[in-house]
Amino acid sequence: MCICECCSVFSRKLWTYGLGTVVIVLGIIIAVLWPALSLKIVHNGLKIKPGTENYENWVQAPLPIYLTFSLFHWENPEQVRDFSVKPRFKEMGPYVFLEKHLKGDIEFHDNDTVSFFERRNWYFDRSRSGGDLDDMVTSAHVPSAVVADATDYPFLRKIGNLILNREGGHLAVTKPAIQWIFDGFDDRLLDFLVRFNSSKIHVPYNKFGWLVERNGSLEYDGRFTMGTGVNNIKNLGKLSGWNGSPRTPFYEGECANVNGTTGDIFPPNIDTTKPFTIFATDACRYMNLIPSREITHRGLVGTSFLGEARSLGGVEYPEQQCFCPAKGDCPKSGVVEVKKCRDNAPIYTSYPHFYLADKSYVEGVEGMNPEKDKHEFEIALEPFTGIPLRINGRLQINMLMKPYKGFDIFEGVQEFMMPLFWFGQIVELDEEHAKTVRLAVNLKQYGSIFAYCFLGLGVGIVSVAFVLTVTNKWRCNHRDDEDPIINNATPSSESVAVSRDS
Repeated sequence: MCICECCSVFSRKLWTYGLGTVVIVLGIIIAVLWPALSLKIVHNGLKIKPGTENYENWVQAPLPIYLTFSLFHWENPEQVRDFSVKPRFKEMGPYVFLEKHLKGDIEFHDNDTVSFFERRNWYFDRSRSGGDLDDMVTSAHVPSAVVADATDYPFLRKIGNLILNREGGHLAVTKPAIQWIFDGFDDRLLDFLVRFNSSKIHVPYNKFGWLVERNGSLEYDGRFTMGTGVNNIKNLGKLSGWNGSPRTPFYEGECANVNGTTGDIFPPNIDTTKPFTIFATDACRYMNLIPSREITHRGLVGTSFLGEARSLGGVEYPEQQCFCPAKGDCPKSGVVEVKKCRDNAPIYTSYPHFYLADKSYVEGVEGMNPEKDKHEFEIALEPFTGIPLRINGRLQINMLMKPYKGFDIFEGVQEFMMPLFWFGQIVELDEEHAKTVRLAVNLKQYGSIFAYCFLGLGVGIVSVAFVLTVTNKWRCNHRDDEDPIINNATPSSESVAVSRDS
């Protein structure tokens, strides 16, 4: 048999060489154009734009997020004036809550930014927790410390001391874990301070609790403004404002700038050799995370960015000095004052168990056991897409306990950095979403594979045509008894005569 028996040799050559050439050209076009096209496809999928899948994922986080909350129980507050005995603390929990995020009051702007609030809801997960919410926990009575810390002058100290002695001031109180975390507890001193309503001591809540009035609140974390990436993908997720301003009122100089991302969306093409910045609302400041190591998660290779000691400031780091109080009284390494951010309470932030902090903090109390795997601050990102592979954001809240002059409650107490609680936000990319990320990461490679396949097929077709040309195999050669033209020919006169003779 012969393909295209009705075609001439020229036509066969034309079709074969033409087909091979078209396939080769198509392969070249794919090889040249696909890298840029695939990058555009990926970037369009990442932009925050209504109607896209990533927009829906940004509005409502599709992955399960868990908040782990560990409280420090003060075991010996009655010995705080005995300098031969260190304050002793026992970690309670963790109390684990499923965390749901939902953006609200979303407003897009003409300059490629979007403003929004974020509502967070927490649901207790007993199966993941290491304690019950009715566990009794003893800790510092923070409202009393706020009063003592706010009165700098002798006359004000006398008033403050009188208030604490007559209106329910305490050194420490014991309450259930749930009241310390979300529910809050009624407090006589707090009620007085709310009624007092002084510009020096401003109390914006009626109950005391670390996350009181925060569960389900839309406006608690403030209003963010960030880049959508629509006009410039490099601006995706980058904050340009918080509560309507590009600067915070809590720090000085460069430290007041609203920098980085909110920690749930990141720009693509991340430089894994440079620090990465996030904005922590619980500290009202940005933090620089340092690239550390390469990790693999669900078939995706990412870079782990870690918090270091210098990420939280300290006297050793000049670039962090503007995070210190105006008077220049900067804490030692690994601890940063956030008093203005926390309603003027003498509150300080560190990593859990004073991990990476100056050893004096750990040695000043009993019960601290800093460990890298349990207490480091980590965000692991896939650099091409900027998608988080794993987040373990961990911070600890502490209070400076000291003998405030002129206050009976605090007279003669030891001075030490008192751990109050630490929390972690845990997120891991699941397999369903990892498939989408793997497709985005490998999209350019898939195009290259198709291009090579087309080039190989085209070269193969042209090669076959060339071989047929060289060997002169384009013309079909049939055996006589198989040639349809011969089989259908008119019988010769000789064959007719033979037939007659027979």
